Amino acid sequence: MWRYRFLLLVFFTPLAFYTLWQSFRAFEFRYFLQRLAIFYGRKPGKNGIWIHAASVGEVNAVIPLILKIREDNPSLTVTLTSNTVTSAAVINKQLPNNIQHYYFPLDYRWAAKRIIKQINPKVIFIVETEFWPNLYTELHKKNIPLIIINGRISEKTLLAKDWLKNIYTQILPLITKVYARSETDQSRFIQLGLEPDKSKVLGNIKFSSITELKIDPIKFDRPYVLAASTREDEEKIVVEAWLKSNHQDHLLIIVPRHPNRISEILTQLKSLNLNIAVRSKNDPITATTDVYIADTIGELKAFIAGSDFVLMGGSFVPKGGHNILEVAQLGKAVIFGPDMRSFEDEAALFLRSMAGIQCTLEQLPVNFNQLFNKRKELEKNSKSLIEQNKNIVDEYYHNIENIIRL
Repeated sequence: MWRYRFLLLVFFTPLAFYTLWQSFRAFEFRYFLQRLAIFYGRKPGKNGIWIHAASVGEVNAVIPLILKIREDNPSLTVTLTSNTVTSAAVINKQLPNNIQHYYFPLDYRWAAKRIIKQINPKVIFIVETEFWPNLYTELHKKNIPLIIINGRISEKTLLAKDWLKNIYTQILPLITKVYARSETDQSRFIQLGLEPDKSKVLGNIKFSSITELKIDPIKFDRPYVLAASTREDEEKIVVEAWLKSNHQDHLLIIVPRHPNRISEILTQLKSLNLNIAVRSKNDPITATTDVYIADTIGELKAFIAGSDFVLMGGSFVPKGGHNILEVAQLGKAVIFGPDMRSFEDEAALFLRSMAGIQCTLEQLPVNFNQLFNKRKELEKNSKSLIEQNKNIVDEYYHNIENIIRL
């Protein structure tokens, strides 16, 4: 643990400057203040619950559970923390104003103490896996139960350096309960040092994500195929593959994972000499538009709902992929690349259920063409997959409702 705290001390100034830069980049000064545990405004009510969801994917996953908690416990104070500006935008758009949101502070002991004092929770729920040694330690000191929901552990975590594994061994006993998304994840928690009786497999809560929310599809005069959540250096290779396919009259729409990369994306695509329209510039879509870039926040689901089928980004470059369940929940066919290590269970399930296509970059042009013919079958299978797992959010609520009502 001393090495972890020493590294935090050494990197405090770079972390502070990076946080400030991110804040100015997003025009969100609150981000800088709260990441350094400087809070202002109204405080949550005493004896509420605290939910931490790191980024957009985790926020989307936990929204149905939050709505169910508020429906059954209308007087309960719920505070949600996250790490990113994009996740905050999703929270502001999809959750009621009485859900208090803070940016999660950097994991210094003084910062952990401040946010615990600010929120004053009776329990904290952490979505998926966020190991913050100082936060865990301070919660344990105050006897605040710490419960991980939709718990997941990557294979990479199991192969961590010995000093990191030693930290995991020290903090895992501080966890009250882990509700794992799969038996594989449960086994990995136990391998890292979690006591077996502290874990239970409930399934992947992301199956329930957004299914209870109405999504109005974004439609244009031309039908389109969507490249969703694309990452650095991925847009150009996807566009090149698209140009090699027989895409008929369809438009290719790109929704980058980080919209502030728009200048970088346009620079990379410049050599292709395409007619590119950009949503933030209010560029019109015409009959000659080749690619439309939706560099906006909070519209991904609406674009998925309006598309003919979806390519999931982050999987054709070494980024580990993104959540393909969101695509299936909106009834669309999905194609994804070889790197799905962050969603390996989901990818395997989709392939077993014939609800999606996985291919290499070289195979992508051919698979684009196949999807025009096979998408109805894939859509049917993906809808069936979601239907079979739609009640998982109820399982999670059933397992945590007693502690919520204490």
